[in-house]
Amino acid sequence: MTQALALIPDEFPLLSAGQFVLREITPSDAVDWHRYLTDSRVSEFTSTPDMSLADVEQLIDTFTNGFHSKTQIRWALGEAGGQKMIGDCGYNVFWSRDSRGEIGYQLSPDYWGRGVMTVALSTIIGYGFARLKLNKIEATVNVNNERSATLMRRLGFQLEGTLRDYRNRRGVFGDSWFFGLLSREYVDRRAD
Repeated sequence: MTQALALIPDEFPLLSAGQFVLREITPSDAVDWHRYLTDSRVSEFTSTPDMSLADVEQLIDTFTNGFHSKTQIRWALGEAGGQKMIGDCGYNVFWSRDSRGEIGYQLSPDYWGRGVMTVALSTIIGYGFARLKLNKIEATVNVNNERSATLMRRLGFQLEGTLRDYRNRRGVFGDSWFFGLLSREYVDRRAD
């Protein structure tokens, strides 16, 4: 069950991620977000359902409400100085009693292979451990998504097991790898 995390600030945290910025997702991001969410290369391994532009606008409202209720944080990823949203990442859920959070992320294929998500995730992971005082950060990855599994390993996450038929990906159940990173294991990877 999703739990509020009291350490989430009242004002949305703006984070610097190298030449990129992590900022609040706003209604003006709907078209950019919809563009890469509907790219089959992005959606291939996610459980995100097919989404219309109106669905994306509703998703923005959901994440805004999740932030204000202190149950989740989702950042828009963009180039510093620009407004275009090229990706997103954040905490989908928190378990405050256990000091845990689950991350999720997506990136426009135009930016794949450049280390963009390594820097972005390192930034929010560091924020999660330092500011939100999380003990553990978790992620699930489709067992066929080797790119994402490689990213998790690069960030220091440990493969903790396979969750059978864990996600419904547009009507097809599939297995997911469960990755975890403990605060005592964390090494900032932004400079790598």
